Amino acid sequence: KYCVLRAQNEPIEVVLNAADEFLGQQLSDVSGWYEMSQLRLSIADFKGAAYALEQVVLGSPLDADLHRELAEVYATIGGLENTSCARKHMAQALELDPTNIRAQFGLVSVANQYIDELSSASNSKRKQLDEHERKVAIELVRYGAGEVLKSYKGCAKMFPTIKRLIDDYTENLVE
Repeated sequence: KYCVLRAQNEPIEVVLNAADEFLGQQLSDVSGWYEMSQLRLSIADFKGAAYALEQVVLGSPLDADLHRELAEVYATIGGLENTSCARKHMAQALELDPTNIRAQFGLVSVANQYIDELSSASNSKRKQLDEHERKVAIELVRYGAGEVLKSYKGCAKMFPTIKRLIDDYTENLVE
């Protein structure tokens, strides 16, 4: 029913209701949850997309691209808790596929975003967080930066540009 409604370009609310109804009956359908995540992303419902992608990751925990995609959604939502989740999923994506350049850049970006979020957090929230988490984020930025540079080392045309970009991320890191 969902596929027919989507193919007929029915209003998004109708399509969402059909997808919800289907997933209510088929909770373990990973492809159905992925469709739901894409549908939620198409209407900029990032929290709904994150929830649906979490269900997909539960069904396919060894898929690096799913972890990366979930991390990107969390980073888009923003906030300290979400960037922490983004950092963890991006690191997992890179662990599962060390050659994934998008995950390499993503790890640098989300770990740096986490550091920025931590810096702008209220004092009470900052005190709740362990200093260890900040140091881990700094090391993840450095690790991701090193992986990006390794990936582009043989590319004479791109390497200088990539090096400058990575230097911008890493030059102001303070432990």
